[in-house]
Amino acid sequence: MYAVINYYWRTLVTIACFAGFALSGVVFSVLAFPMLCLVTGERRHAQAKRLIHHVFSLIVRVLRATGCMRLQTEGVDKLRSAGAVLVLANHPTYLDVVVLLSLLPTASCVVKSKHWDNPVFGGILRAAGYIRNSDAEQLVDDCAHALERGAPLIVFPQGTRSNPDAPMKFLRGAAHIALKSGKPIVPVLLQCEPLFLTKGAPWYLAPPQPFQFRVVVRDALRADALADTQQAPVIAARRLTSALEGYFSEELSVL
Repeated sequence: MYAVINYYWRTLVTIACFAGFALSGVVFSVLAFPMLCLVTGERRHAQAKRLIHHVFSLIVRVLRATGCMRLQTEGVDKLRSAGAVLVLANHPTYLDVVVLLSLLPTASCVVKSKHWDNPVFGGILRAAGYIRNSDAEQLVDDCAHALERGAPLIVFPQGTRSNPDAPMKFLRGAAHIALKSGKPIVPVLLQCEPLFLTKGAPWYLAPPQPFQFRVVVRDALRADALADTQQAPVIAARRLTSALEGYFSEELSVL
């Protein structure tokens, strides 16, 4: 009986967190966004990022306090102090960006183009100065410029949540960003057990037991140590992508 009650309790908390997430987007768009429009440039982006960080931190705290989620981190402190680095993470669940931005208050991230037209979240994304994933060439330039401003940039090289049964497959955009910017690559390994909020899974159903979300930050890598950066950009990006796929596959297999 306790297990049944606990399951429905965690399902209720999950639904409440999603509702709160959507409500915070509405409140931001209606109240905070117009006020942030009075602030210009990087100051507006910084304030919006800080606000997003607080909202996501609250969601993580609620999930942990209610017994829905156990969060385990390793090496996050060195990421917080790393400055302008390209943070590459695998993408197993819908919660990945929530957890990472709750840990990195100044980070920028790449967001799917379709979310920019969302009436709830579009204003938030623009205010924070996040990067729209639309034109591939423009995306690489925008990411390189964002890194020049000195803050971490979060990119999910898979482009979307991964299929748990499929092999690791990266798009080449992350490699092009690394090559163009010349910034260090910080691999972040994400793991969720049991699986929750994966691609195609109902968002409103909690897993059979509380899930453990693990964030492991590895030492920084250099693009020129993984691929010959003197080759043509297309070839260098292809080989760097392959090297990163192999790196993540191997590291995730031993977690």
